Amino acid sequence: MKCIKPPRQIQENLRQFFERDGITSSSAIARLTGVGQSQIHRNLWGEPQRVTNTLKTLCDYANISIFIVQADPRDSSILMDALGSVWDGTDKHAKRLAKLLFAHQKASL
Repeated sequence: MKCIKPPRQIQENLRQFFERDGITSSSAIARLTGVGQSQIHRNLWGEPQRVTNTLKTLCDYANISIFIVQADPRDSSILMDALGSVWDGTDKHAKRLAKLLFAHQKASL
């Protein structure tokens, strides 16, 4: 399963990428990538609320994925065994189990 990384994590990944090559100024990054200096500064040192097109462009340049690859729950024999032992086989019960899992997820946040 793929989920988009938080914008701050993408920012940090990009800053580390450029810093490894000794490129630390927004103007130098702008010259390399063809993205405007103000956009570079806003996206790498500002507080982005979402993954912008500029962040995506910079990730493409740096060959950094914007996605977090998460394990597929179907690959977990522990999870599948647990579901198999409690599920009665009906859609109604599957929906109730799903509701319980989502409630647990919200409570854990």
